[in-house]
Amino acid sequence: MKSRWGSWPAFPAALLLLSASVLPAQEPSPTDLIPMRPPDALANSVIKDMYVPTTPGAPFSAKSVATLVATRHGSPMLFGFFSMVARNSSGQMYFENRRFFPASGEPAPRTYFILIDPGEHTRTVCYPATKTCRINGFKHISEAEPQTSVEAAPASTTESIALGTDVIESVTVSGTREITTIATGAYGNREPITTYKEVWHSPELDLDVSITRTDPRWGRQTRRLTEISSGEPDPDYFAIPADYKMLDNRTPAKQ
Repeated sequence: MKSRWGSWPAFPAALLLLSASVLPAQEPSPTDLIPMRPPDALANSVIKDMYVPTTPGAPFSAKSVATLVATRHGSPMLFGFFSMVARNSSGQMYFENRRFFPASGEPAPRTYFILIDPGEHTRTVCYPATKTCRINGFKHISEAEPQTSVEAAPASTTESIALGTDVIESVTVSGTREITTIATGAYGNREPITTYKEVWHSPELDLDVSITRTDPRWGRQTRRLTEISSGEPDPDYFAIPADYKMLDNRTPAKQ
């Protein structure tokens, strides 16, 4: 069978890897104001985020597929899952989180979905299992601004190489490859560590369509948007079901 988002990628069941700590099983503790970049719902401790800006006038919808291929104790492992992501002409965004890829069959149901409204400065997280949504204040941080005070890797050098233009999913993209070399001893490593990051960006959609990271310590991570539509997404993505309970965690304005 095919889902709403097309055929489902099949991976051998023996290669699937999922830690219970990777995806939240319960609702997180509420916070008042969340200073963060608009997150892709695939964000977790294993695979890095794909930044999606709240750009008005550049609507799209797509399936975001993430995979991690690594070797642990001599055995190959593959971790992967997908989410739907959409942005309307107003810059509002929709993300969802689904479980790992099954060997076959239909996609797993959503574990939660996120709505970002840059106009209202809100980030709403909804949990289908409990039919509950939590609304938090949203403080936008641009790609150029740091989220934390984490310092760059010590004794590292980075070389950037332009890869020209290409077409991915009928979208014109420009590519860049970053090669970072971490010196011996920077992290207790006995030899230099070389990592690679390849990004294909769509200027029209203001969006990274494909990101591949290769690091000998962690393996090869791939984040790629598929089934991209540059039209206005379905308004239902930004509508919360009427039977969901809304919990507002924002601090009331002082009088």
